[in-house]
Amino acid sequence: MLMEIRCDKFISNGHPRGPIEFHPGLNVILGDDNGSNSIGKSTFLMILDFVFGGKDYIKKSKDVQENVGEHNICFSFDFDGKKYYFCRNTVHYMQVQECDEKYQPLANTEPLSLDAYCNFLMDKYKINIECSTWRGAVSRFIRVYKRDTLDEAHPLKSAQQEKAELAIKSFMKLWGRYEVVEKQINAANEAIEERDAFNKAQKYNQIRSARNKTEFEENNKRIKSLQTKEQELAESSNKGLLNLDGMQAQRLSELKTQIIQFQREAAQVSYDLNNIRRDMTGEKKRFSKDFGELEHFFPNEDFRSLEEIEVFHHHLSKVLHDEYREAERKLEISYVTLNGEIVKLKEEIASIKKIPNVSAAILKEYAKIMTELNNLQEANKNYEEHERLNKVAKEYTENRDSVIKDQLSAIQMAVNQEMRLITDQILGRGKQSPRLKLEGLTKYSFETPNDGGTGAQFRGIITFDLANLKLTTLPFIIHDSVVLKNLSKDTLAKIVKQYVSFSSREGMEKKQIFISYDSLDSYDEDTEQIMKKHAVLELSPDGNELFGWPWNKETGTK
Repeated sequence: MLMEIRCDKFISNGHPRGPIEFHPGLNVILGDDNGSNSIGKSTFLMILDFVFGGKDYIKKSKDVQENVGEHNICFSFDFDGKKYYFCRNTVHYMQVQECDEKYQPLANTEPLSLDAYCNFLMDKYKINIECSTWRGAVSRFIRVYKRDTLDEAHPLKSAQQEKAELAIKSFMKLWGRYEVVEKQINAANEAIEERDAFNKAQKYNQIRSARNKTEFEENNKRIKSLQTKEQELAESSNKGLLNLDGMQAQRLSELKTQIIQFQREAAQVSYDLNNIRRDMTGEKKRFSKDFGELEHFFPNEDFRSLEEIEVFHHHLSKVLHDEYREAERKLEISYVTLNGEIVKLKEEIASIKKIPNVSAAILKEYAKIMTELNNLQEANKNYEEHERLNKVAKEYTENRDSVIKDQLSAIQMAVNQEMRLITDQILGRGKQSPRLKLEGLTKYSFETPNDGGTGAQFRGIITFDLANLKLTTLPFIIHDSVVLKNLSKDTLAKIVKQYVSFSSREGMEKKQIFISYDSLDSYDEDTEQIMKKHAVLELSPDGNELFGWPWNKETGTK
């Protein structure tokens, strides 16, 4: 619970103000009887927002920052009997300094980041564990002039640009009803993503699948026809193929084709090798040993040139001998390698299955049938998987939507029932109470039926906040005078009594309500006494403004 706020810039009639102390239940920042403006009521509520981790005091109260300058806001909390002291600077506002009771920084401690400070508040205030952030839980119930929370038709809005979906989810978390929804959303998203990934793979032909029910049924007819052909072909081959699947049959066909090719290559290598060996051993007759017989028939001819050619051939043979040997070696290696591959292929055939001597033509036909059969079966299997994924995604989506509807309905009913009770206490039975309608995670409406007046709309916001303060772990609400001033005197008096009653309700003892108001002539006597009794800060013109002076007057005027 917030205990106090201090600032050395808070001035009253030329003197520093003392600490502004708070208590459970209603805390009033009171203006003067004349309803004077620009005295600091809304500014102080902005400082409360600043104390509770907000930034609007810096960003939207720029006149304060410009005229007051840099200053420290010091404040303390009491949680379970233990006090905690902090200080937050208006320049270095993204951090919060832990302090001692005199608001001196604790020794050997670094300032907390703003996120860490907000986590501290969420933990100590015991905000519903589902809430992802402290500000997400409390910010929309801080209704101060210049903040984006004064839209009477959209009470869940915490910022101008906040989407309805985020507002509704944060609201559900405050009620402790989003976790079960989130689980269903995640489950549905996973199912949808799996289905979409499968569909994408189909679209880009990464998987084979029947396109529709008609193609699926046509595939089934073709599958039956191919299965019949497979049986007939196997039986015509003395049942040698009955135990072969398509891949085996196709592989056997490929192996036999490879063997034939390797045998042809081996025969060519053997022929080339024999030719080289014959050339190397000189099996061809030498021309020189027949020279004598030639001289017998041609005694007058000179055969020296032929002898010289023979000598040249002899020398050339020696030169080429090494090349012949290298060629022979390579051919021998090729021959051995090819025969080795042939042996391996024959062994693989034997390892696949002991089969009769089936021709390559029959194997090819069988492989063709089995390939088409497998493709069609795969296409139909994937079609059935596609249908299954669609069904699963649909079931998860329907279950998600049902859970969302149930959780929103439970919140809506509880809020509306409580607002009905509060309205009866304020206006009497028979009057229209505000109604919240949660139409889904992205849309909601809020209105007081048959009453579009300004007073009714802001009464609706007040009633809504009181209902949530009672029914959830929300620790406080803040209402600026702009929310209250359009109410009738009687309605305002009844609402003030609602504010006061919180501190006396079971389980509500530590919850706080902060409001600002002025013009005491707007109250009846009882209400006036209540407001003065719960006033924690009274402001007025001529030196008793929050910072002790007004800056909205022209220089030299009084």
